[in-house]
Amino acid sequence: MKSPKAWLRAKFAEHCSCASGRDYRQCCFHRECIYFVVGAFAAMTLVGAREIPALLMGLPILLLAAFAAKLYYDRDRRRHKKDEDAA
Repeated sequence: MKSPKAWLRAKFAEHCSCASGRDYRQCCFHRECIYFVVGAFAAMTLVGAREIPALLMGLPILLLAAFAAKLYYDRDRRRHKKDEDAA
């Protein structure tokens, strides 16, 4: 069994599964980190909201985090497309 450090190093070096041809670290790693943060925040909001008003207060923050993640993903996709067109 590989150590976590060796597994992560091997994961960063392999090609991304989205068929972009780039390394995982250069392609989907940042997007997946953002999705993890948004998901963790959503879980904390839902678990912490024991009443409807508390949930309604956390909902706009959750939507803002999801919108920011989408903007980041779209920017990264446009940048990748621009790099492909230049090559």
